[in-house]
Amino acid sequence: MLIIHETLLNLHVVLGALALALFWVPIFARKGSRTHIHYGKMYVWLMYIVAVSGVVMSVMVLVNPSYFKPNASHTVVYQFYSLLLFLSALTFVSVRHAMLVLKHKTDTSVFRRVGFLWMPAFLVGGGVTLLVIAVNSSSTLILHYVFGGLGVFIGSIMAHFAFRQNPPRKIWLTEHIGAILGSGIAAYTAFLAFGARHWLTFLGEWQLAAWILPGVVGTVGIVWASRRWGR
Repeated sequence: MLIIHETLLNLHVVLGALALALFWVPIFARKGSRTHIHYGKMYVWLMYIVAVSGVVMSVMVLVNPSYFKPNASHTVVYQFYSLLLFLSALTFVSVRHAMLVLKHKTDTSVFRRVGFLWMPAFLVGGGVTLLVIAVNSSSTLILHYVFGGLGVFIGSIMAHFAFRQNPPRKIWLTEHIGAILGSGIAAYTAFLAFGARHWLTFLGEWQLAAWILPGVVGTVGIVWASRRWGR
C-alpha cells in the first residue's frame, strides 16, 4: 500500500506542477482559438488525474492513518487530509462543471440529473464538514473556514444554475470561466499550503496570507471575467 501511495504521490506532484504552469496558457490565449482549445484540453485532463490521485491518497490515509502516518497525531492527520480531500474534489468538480457547461450550454435539464447533482451536493456537504472540523478544533484552522464556506457557496451556486429555467444566453460562458478559475484556486492553494509549505517558512505568520492569496486573486478574476465575458 505504501508503494501505491508513493507512486500516486509522485504522479500527483509531477502532473500537478505541469498543470499549474499550463493553467495560464488558455487563460491568456484568445478565447475559442486553437491554442485556447488545445492547451485547455491538456489542462483539463491533467487536472482530472491530479484531482483523482489526490482523492485516492487522502482516502487511503484517512481510512488508516496509523499505517501511513504512524508518527503523526491522528487529529492533525484528519485535519490535514480532510482539507486535501476537499481541495482535490473541488478541483475535479470545478473542471467537470466547466466542461459540461461548455458542452450543453443553456440546456440545464442535463444538470438536474443525479450524474451532476452529486457534485454540488458533495461540495456543500464537504464544506459543512470542514466548518464543523474547524469549529471543534482547539487550533485556528483558517483554511478550513475559508474553503468550508467556499464549498457551501460554490455548491449552492452550481445547484442554482442546475434548476434555473430559461437561463440567460451567455451564462454558460461565465459558468465555464468561473469553474476553470475555481479549479485554479483549489490547485494553487493545495500547492502553497501543502506542497510548498516548507519553502515558505521564511514568511513566518505571513505564510497564511500566501495560502489565502489564490482564493483572493481567483475570486477577483472570476468577478472580472464574468463582467467582461458575460456581456
